[in-house]
Amino acid sequence: MESLPNTAARAVAPTAAIALPGKDSLDLLHRISTQFLSDLEPGQGRATMFCEFRGRLLHRAWVQRDASGMVWLLRDDAPASELMAFLDRSIFREDVRLEDRTGDANAPLLPLGETFVDDLARIRAGHARHGHEIAEEFTPFEIGRAHEVHLSKGCFTGQEALMRLVTYKSVRRRLVLVEGSGPPPAVPYDARRDDAKLGRITSAHALPASGAEARWLGLAVLGRDVGTPVPALAIGDLSTLERAEAFAETRALGLPEQGADLG
Repeated sequence: MESLPNTAARAVAPTAAIALPGKDSLDLLHRISTQFLSDLEPGQGRATMFCEFRGRLLHRAWVQRDASGMVWLLRDDAPASELMAFLDRSIFREDVRLEDRTGDANAPLLPLGETFVDDLARIRAGHARHGHEIAEEFTPFEIGRAHEVHLSKGCFTGQEALMRLVTYKSVRRRLVLVEGSGPPPAVPYDARRDDAKLGRITSAHALPASGAEARWLGLAVLGRDVGTPVPALAIGDLSTLERAEAFAETRALGLPEQGADLG
């Protein structure tokens, strides 16, 4: 496995920016998403996720309050429309409006670590992307995002399922950095050995040429019982997965340290 460089990240304008005018905006996001948000002050931001009832992932976004107190949802890996439609289904009598302000020069910037110079830098950092690791197949714990889940802030969609996973230490998969030879496989790709599914390769990118052999780097969600490094594994007819290195796991928020282990 190649050595991991420092994260190549920078603060840039988001490719999707949703403004949420209305006095109930922050309370709504606090109530329906995974993160503790009600204490955000102007100028502060925090990442959060939106799950379905089984704790599986639907969306992830950066929540930012600007200097005026306006609440924004920002991201650079998916358009605003799908997230706005999801939020709209949760608004009833609250004083909340949804405005697509993508491209607005007054929108806050995404902070360091939330956007990357290219997809290879994102993969090296183990940063989840919508439609890749942010997918309904996975929970936040399986893609290295436990630290964006606050389990004692009150009920939110998926909270009970996520709490059970922590209580019974039953998270069976984890995010790993994988490397192989040949061209990068088309993703998502189910990694199998002897007809047994080991997990799913969710992102893959060609490495810069450094000789005659083509190589690729990717992210995968593999079972905890799959050792790292893994034995060589054929990926289709042209590629081979040769190495895997698990990312350090984070802990869910709002629980005693001894109660936050995942598996």
